[in-house]
Amino acid sequence: MKTLIKILLLTSVFLLALFSCKKDQLEIGKAEDPCDCANEVSADFDIIERHIQLAGSEMIITDHVLQNSASKEVRFRAKAEDAEYTWYIGADIENDRETFTNFGNQWVGSTIPITLVVEKEPNLICFPNDDGYDSITKTFNIYDVCHEPYLLEGTFRMASENSTDSFDIDIEFIEYAPQYDCYSADITNFDGEGSVCSGNYFSGTKSYRYFQVGGGPAGDCLSIGAFKAWHHLNGKIEMSYYYFKDSDPNQEVNKHIFGRKIN
Repeated sequence: MKTLIKILLLTSVFLLALFSCKKDQLEIGKAEDPCDCANEVSADFDIIERHIQLAGSEMIITDHVLQNSASKEVRFRAKAEDAEYTWYIGADIENDRETFTNFGNQWVGSTIPITLVVEKEPNLICFPNDDGYDSITKTFNIYDVCHEPYLLEGTFRMASENSTDSFDIDIEFIEYAPQYDCYSADITNFDGEGSVCSGNYFSGTKSYRYFQVGGGPAGDCLSIGAFKAWHHLNGKIEMSYYYFKDSDPNQEVNKHIFGRKIN
């Protein structure tokens, strides 16, 4: 009996030590790979459209451009930092990380090629075959401001961030007198209760992936102000605005919502 007890005791001690060892092993985290966040030398860059020719106006990363003024500023920004840059923009050659040019109305209907060459000391530990040199050419189209279909016209399913309580907003561009232009839009259900803000009371401004309504609430738009909408490159829709509940200025509701285009 004493022998059996000793055997059981030794077995228990052995199993306890074994599982304790395994537990310790599980708690030892995998060493972080220093190459996880490393990148090969890349000449990738962003095309950025200035919304209107005013300092401080919205800058939108885009793939095409709307010509909404006599001179449209388009910027080009390399993603690689601390490198040597050579931009080829038509006959112009630039060497800063970020550069820009202005396109006049004569460029509407054109496809513009932009080439960037990047040279940088490569990370040979993580990428032994990287020669530190890369080049890329991107193209973008310059469209008339009334180009259709417009990305920010249609039905958009929106919700506050981290919320599943969604509602649909409709944006429909309509030519109202006396302007008869493509800058006015009816905005429907901005409050989730079916209210309509008629484009007859305001004029917006358009970029390829951005729409903004200027001015304050007026007329049947007394309930909405500072409306801004983005159609990001990843397909995500973003809107920012405020409205007065029951048209009461003392009941201001601010919205910053996200979603997708469904129609």
